[in-house]
Amino acid sequence: MKRLILFSALALLGLAACNSNKNNQSSTESTDTAKRVVADLPEKFYKRLEGEIAGKPVIMNLQKTEYDYSGSYYYDGSWLSLSIDTIIGKDSIVLAETATEGYEYNENYKPNTLALKWTGNGFTGKWTSGKKDKTFNISLNEKYPAGSYAFDVTTYADSVLAFPGKAKSPAAEIGFKVLTANSKSAADSWINQQLQLAAGVKGQNTWDTGLKQVAQKYFNDYQKSVKALAPAGDNSSFLNYSNHTNQSIVFNDRDYVIVEQLDDDYSGGAHGNYASTFYCLDVKNKKRLTLGDVVKADTLLLQQLLEKNLRKQYHVKSGDQLNTVLFDNFLKPNQNFYFNQNGLAFLYNPYEVASYAQGQIIVFIPFTELKGYLNPDFAQRMNIK
Repeated sequence: MKRLILFSALALLGLAACNSNKNNQSSTESTDTAKRVVADLPEKFYKRLEGEIAGKPVIMNLQKTEYDYSGSYYYDGSWLSLSIDTIIGKDSIVLAETATEGYEYNENYKPNTLALKWTGNGFTGKWTSGKKDKTFNISLNEKYPAGSYAFDVTTYADSVLAFPGKAKSPAAEIGFKVLTANSKSAADSWINQQLQLAAGVKGQNTWDTGLKQVAQKYFNDYQKSVKALAPAGDNSSFLNYSNHTNQSIVFNDRDYVIVEQLDDDYSGGAHGNYASTFYCLDVKNKKRLTLGDVVKADTLLLQQLLEKNLRKQYHVKSGDQLNTVLFDNFLKPNQNFYFNQNGLAFLYNPYEVASYAQGQIIVFIPFTELKGYLNPDFAQRMNIK
């Protein structure tokens, strides 16, 4: 549950303002308003941020659509995911931090939090441990060095009734949160083509035109499907379908852009389903990376490393079988991977290697365990020694 944060200092400020000269009050309010305009966060954004948390250099990728914040950051370990905890105001937020991979078994677990205030070109604030026993300063600035790219966030939503004109008709709704590289360079144009293809937009359409076409096809298929299931115009709730696509940046450096596309769908049944697909884009060479572009290790070695790290990250004891977590007693690499400066991760969607209840299985392999097996060109680009 999101926590409400009350600031008694606001009351003190209010009393002080009442005692001040009206002309001074008017002047102060004008100045404060101007500052807020500069410092307010926009309704939609993607920001690449560099700086320090607890004195450690970090890179954060953060996105916002309306009141929803999400993202991740990394330093000298694997990723840490970020989700909204509390919205304090137009320039201040509290984000909750969780490990990207592995389970947290402690039912009393409380996540670490990042209290951030927007300064106009970055964030300052405090990192606080879930136990409240440690607090560190945060300083982050928005930066896009050579080899990284700025993006805009585009949203689109629409819906249609299954049986127009019928009271309490079930309906289908569709929504998109997608990215656009916002420069006019050839590299940005290529990135945008890849992002549109990932979202199902074909041809040279704009996002608006292309998403309308994708939505219309979805609605046409929906209405045909429900008419076959309920020819009399049944208004059962299981005919309320939904489909959402959400693109986010995972890595944005050294002319590599990694985009996670999360698709979720409900089309009847006990529950919907969801899946993440990673698009590792080599912008320099205008290609989508395969696993062989990153590592030259054979399947057996990768399987051994995956199983070793799965045990550590999902708390599977050495004497226990892997099928206490997975369907099978082994875990092989797939092509749904991503990376940062520190290592390589593989993601397995629900039902791929484990039950729906287990959620997505994500296993991180540090590059220190892959020395001698990295593709030389990749290692050079990433400056991995």
